[in-house]
This record gives sequence, structure tokens and C-alpha cells, in this order.
Amino acid sequence: MSREPPDADMISDEELTELLADAEGTTPEEIERGAAELNIAPPEEATVVNDE
Repeated sequence: MSREPPDADMISDEELTELLADAEGTTPEEIERGAAELNIAPPEEATVVNDE
């Protein structure tokens, strides 16, 4: 029984940027600039909040 590895459907950051740029009708550079302006912290630095 053959199965694909779990990450077989994953794409690189560059591929995602290109797809987003194409979908938005802009350039990958503009997508990168917009992402840099958001200043999103890496998940390792996220604060965990219990919403119960």
C-alpha cells in the first residue's frame, strides 16, 4: 500500500507569494512589501490565550 508523504501538497513561500500575486493582479514584490508591513510574529513567539 503506497501513500504520499504528509507534506506532498505543501508549496514553498515563494510559490505561495507568486500564487497570491497572480490572484490579486499584482507583483510578488508588492505582496512581500505588504507582508513586511504587517509585521507578523513567528508562531514560536505567539502568545497563547485561553478563551474559556
